[in-house]
Amino acid sequence: MPRRYFKRNRRPPFKFQVPEWLRAARDVVSQFTIPLIVFQIIRTILFPSGIDFMIILILAILHFCFSYEVL
Repeated sequence: MPRRYFKRNRRPPFKFQVPEWLRAARDVVSQFTIPLIVFQIIRTILFPSGIDFMIILILAILHFCFSYEVL
């Protein structure tokens, strides 16, 4: 008789499950972070302002979070 009562859960140990539509949206946004960062760096070099540095910082944090699956 197989031991079904002590089978391990094969899903990754997440604190909570993310809905599929949110996971798909996260994947789409993560694909656009690098082109947006490059565009923003070029824009900052040509027309520097304080808000441009904030946008680059926000995009870099988003890219870091998406690449290491923090969000």
